[in-house]
Amino acid sequence: MDLLIKLKRKYGETLQDVMDKETTIRRELAQIENLSGNISKTHQSLLNIQERTSALSDRLSRKRQKAAQHLSRSVETELATLKMNQTRFQASLIPVVSNPVPDPFLIAGDKILTEAGFETAQFLIAPNVGESLKPMSDIASGGELSRIVLALKAILAQTDSVETIIFDEVDAGIGGTVAEVVGNKLAKLSRFHQVICITHLPQIARFGNHQFKIAKQIVSGRTATTIHKLTHDERINEIARMMAGENVTPKTLAHASEMMAGATNT
Repeated sequence: MDLLIKLKRKYGETLQDVMDKETTIRRELAQIENLSGNISKTHQSLLNIQERTSALSDRLSRKRQKAAQHLSRSVETELATLKMNQTRFQASLIPVVSNPVPDPFLIAGDKILTEAGFETAQFLIAPNVGESLKPMSDIASGGELSRIVLALKAILAQTDSVETIIFDEVDAGIGGTVAEVVGNKLAKLSRFHQVICITHLPQIARFGNHQFKIAKQIVSGRTATTIHKLTHDERINEIARMMAGENVTPKTLAHASEMMAGATNT
């Protein structure tokens, strides 16, 4: 009786509490006694997961290789229409390298398994004839990057169910006839998707079905941003201003009007 009182004082107020504690202790003891077997089961389970994951990663790698080859050819085709017909482009898959060595269960043969598979992707380009392929992030100029991004978005838009594509600063580093080509490409893309383009170039702005002017002004001591949809005549004035700055002349307006008319007929 004294023992029961002590047990109740330690493990609960009722006999059932004491019995529940006994069940818990017996279960924990069984786990300790079967520790070796549990470790073996867990190890085998991890091996099975590693085998399945490695097989899926191999399958993913094969699909990526095919997609990378197709993307490389498609980007080169698009770039040829954007005044970069000599540019070589390659979507390269690079095996993951880990230092220090990862957990043994993340090693499959000579490959290292990550949450993204066995490899990472890198875009390589050679803008000029005779040059070797190098990482795009290291050598591409602003104008080249703008057109490559446009090419990639144009390609992905063919398969993605996107309704709206936004281009911010797609005109960076370009001008003249290249800007004309980019504007025309955006116009063609807008036949199948809603295209929103932020630009400072009249050669691109003229191709829009609608044009908005965004400006900043001081209101009650604070900076406010305004957006205004331009009428046809306002668009001509704005295109002229984008070309000539504040010194807009009748000749500039006439040129802007011709540009707008040309975009309509494209």
